[in-house]
Amino acid sequence: MDRDRRLVEETAIAFTVMLAIAVIVAALFWALTGISPWPYVVLAEVAGVGWGTAMLALSSPARRR
Repeated sequence: MDRDRRLVEETAIAFTVMLAIAVIVAALFWALTGISPWPYVVLAEVAGVGWGTAMLALSSPARRR
C-alpha cells in the first residue's frame, strides 16, 4: 500500500511541475510574440504534460528503491 501511495505522490508532483512548465511556456509565447497561445501552443502542451508526467513519475529515484 505504501508503494502505491508513493506512486500517487510522485505522479501528483510530476503533474504539478509539468503544468507549471506549460504555463510558463504559454506565457512566454504570448509575451514574446503578442499572439494568443490558444489553440496551437496550449493544445500541443496537453500532450507534452501527459508524456512529461509519466516520464517524471516513473523515472523518479524513490521509485527504484
